[in-house]
Order: sequence, then structure tokens, then C-alpha cells
Amino acid sequence: MSQLPAPERRVLSLHTTLGSDPVELKCSTLYYPVSCAKDGLTLVFTHGLAGHKEQYDPTIARLLSHAQTCAMIRDIWVLDLPNHGQTALLNRSVFDARKAAGKAMCTTKDISLYLQAFLSTPLLKSSTVVGIAHSGSCTLWIFALTSMPPSLTPFALIMVEPTLMFPSLTPTDPRSIHGAANGNVDEVVGGGKGVWRKWDKRVLSSYLRYGFEEVNESELGAGKKKSYVTPTLRKEEESPLYACLSHTAVEEAGRGVHVVWADFEEFISKVAKKDILDAAEHRVVSQRIIKGAGHLIPQEKPDELGEALGEILNEITNGSGNTKAKM
Repeated sequence: MSQLPAPERRVLSLHTTLGSDPVELKCSTLYYPVSCAKDGLTLVFTHGLAGHKEQYDPTIARLLSHAQTCAMIRDIWVLDLPNHGQTALLNRSVFDARKAAGKAMCTTKDISLYLQAFLSTPLLKSSTVVGIAHSGSCTLWIFALTSMPPSLTPFALIMVEPTLMFPSLTPTDPRSIHGAANGNVDEVVGGGKGVWRKWDKRVLSSYLRYGFEEVNESELGAGKKKSYVTPTLRKEEESPLYACLSHTAVEEAGRGVHVVWADFEEFISKVAKKDILDAAEHRVVSQRIIKGAGHLIPQEKPDELGEALGEILNEITNGSGNTKAKM
């Protein structure tokens, strides 16, 4: 097996908006130069809420462990959402200034425009983009697709456990649960509690490294500083991301939409799955289930996800995934 390409850490400046205000946001990325194939695919990974870009490291390592798969891929970009991971630290002053001014926090719509700004960068000019999204970030691609010019429409879209929301969604639907994977560092250490007990150790280690930050605050009147560790996605920034507008259709992508489902119905019930597939209509050209996985597939089964992505990319490239799979 050939040596895997080492990712480059790149920070981009994206001109976008928050609400109606023009802003410049930083975007911390991992960039993998995979092959010299000019007609190869450009993969763009986005993580779910409370995640970070490094969570995909084991999945990408598995994906690139196959020479045949590498030959199909030109390069890979993995993004932090603007208030997640290391990117949150770079944009902290922007979000703090908005909070101090009483302006609205970053919304799902804002992040979809951030994604669209990334896809518009000259770095992706003439790229054959395949979007790969997990959980809540599937919504970002759907929103972005509604306003993208045809030149930016991805070649294909792979949605991993898409938590798409509809007007009929009830308050008790699991998709309405807030902060399912955004926890206290003491709960996460050792992975012995909550959802983290099922995580792959490599992903858990990267979450502890990139999903938290140390904050130092002055104690009023004491002349001292107190220090604590908190998720990079602040609680007050997290809630607006769940209050996204409902949507009723999955937009077009050149070679269609491919869906990867969890084995266990933790967030997406059979009824919810049917709603999502009905909204997607003819656009879903393949479906898969990752055995033994819950909703957090990239965290729990990164190797299995890497293998599934390789199969899907082969279908996208060779056109073999042109029939809708039965569930």
C-alpha cells in the first residue's frame, strides 16, 4: 500500500454574511492532495453539529487505503463550520462582537452561505465536487443548493444520516434534541458515559483535542483569573442551529444523492426516513446501512464509513448506482 497523502492545514478567508451584515469569516480546513488526475473528483466533507473537521481523519485514511479509490480522487477538503473546532477560535472576535451588539447568533442559513462562499473560491474552480455531509450539515448543502448557480452545483451529494426537518416535525422527534454530542469534558474523558462510550478511540481523542478550548476569565473583585475547559461551540451559539427553517425538497446534484443510514434508529425513525426519501423523490440513486452504527456514524464506525464511501465514489464515477435501493 502506498503512503497516504498528509493533509495540509489551510486557513481561508471567506466573504459572506451573518444575518444581513457582510462579514469576513475564517475557515480552517484540511486539504489532501490525492492525485494528479485533472478529471478526478474533489471531495468536500462537512461535519455535523458539535463536530469538527478532524473527526473524519480515520474515515479518510481508510478511504485512501485503496489505490483504486485514490485514482478516482484529485483532492479532498474537510471544513470546520464557522463556530466549530479550530475555526471557532479564529472567528471568536466576530461572534463576540455580534453578541455584545445584541445581534442574532449564527444560523443554519448563515452557515449555508458560508459553505457556498467556500464552494465559490478560485481554489475549486473547474473542480468536480462531491459533497459529503453528516447529520445536520446535510441541511447546509440543501439550503446552499437552492441558491447556487449551476456552475457550483456539486457533481453528487453523499448524505450520512441526514437529519432533515419538515413542517410535520413534532417536538418529541429525536431530531429536535439539542446538544446530543456536545458535552462536558469530564464526561467525555475516557468515553465511558453517554454517546461517547461507543466512539472509535481515534475519533474520541481528536474530539478532546479539537472540540474543546481553555477559557480564562477574570473574577470580578478578586484580581484573579479562573480557567475552565468548554466546547468550542458555545451553548448560546448551538441553539440557533436547531431552529432552522423546515424544508420539503432535496435539491438536484449532477449524479444524484447517495444516502448512508445508521443500523440503529436513534435519531431517524422509519417514518422520518420515509419523509426524507419522499422529499428526495428520484434524486436518491443509492442507499446503504452501516451495520452496528448509531446516528454518529463517523464517530462510531469510521472505517466502515470509509469503505462505504469508496463504493459510492466508484458508483458515481462509473455510473453503476443508477437504481434506487430498497430499504
